[in-house]
Amino acid sequence: MYKRQEFRKLKSTGFLPSIVIGGILAALIPILNTAARPDTFTSQTGPVLSILLTANAQMILLLHLILVICGACTMFHTEYAGRALNHMLALPLRAEGLYFKKAVILILCFLLLLTLEAAGLSFCASRWFGLSEDFFPELIRYLGSSALLSLPTILFMLLIALLNENMWVSLGIGIIFLSMATVLTDGPFALRLVPFLTPFAGLEETCTVLAAGDTFSGDLKNLLLCAVAETIILIIAAIPAARTRRYTL
Repeated sequence: MYKRQEFRKLKSTGFLPSIVIGGILAALIPILNTAARPDTFTSQTGPVLSILLTANAQMILLLHLILVICGACTMFHTEYAGRALNHMLALPLRAEGLYFKKAVILILCFLLLLTLEAAGLSFCASRWFGLSEDFFPELIRYLGSSALLSLPTILFMLLIALLNENMWVSLGIGIIFLSMATVLTDGPFALRLVPFLTPFAGLEETCTVLAAGDTFSGDLKNLLLCAVAETIILIIAAIPAARTRRYTL
């Protein structure tokens, strides 16, 4: 019942159509890029997925994270607008339950974005390169690592949106972190663990691993392990943050 209400609230904001349309536009990036200059890509040597990711994945990831930022801000804006959250938290509900239900919805939406991205990359590979037998195993590994590395970013952005009643403050913080992520991926390893930076750092490592023909490099393994740790920390941190926020509204 409560999950239906969550989707009903999002339906009135245009959140779900925006995710789908944004995901389709992101998935079209490799198709349009390859169609515009096919010889540039087909003349390259190496794994097909590595060629496609190197040329397109950073822009796709950028669009995905913009959708995550806007989605998180929209989700909590519907709660703060008209003081709706005050009335909801007066009910016998766990304060952190609101956060986790929204996190599940946003994670599912991100998985939809990755599915659309996979469809776009698969179309490019079949249309211009030909599908090799190792393409789909590599694609699944890439999508799995991308999903895991993006979890801290999704949870962190939702936590920001939870703590800030003003949607524009949350949006500004998200854009600042995203701007940092596009220029600081070559920094020290500790810096690359900052949410928003981790997905870009992981993408860079994934392209390197695919080009070298390895399964996972040491840095990529470390990033994945740290992403799991960050996810656990953010889940734990969300509980006192949500309960504290309940009594400050």
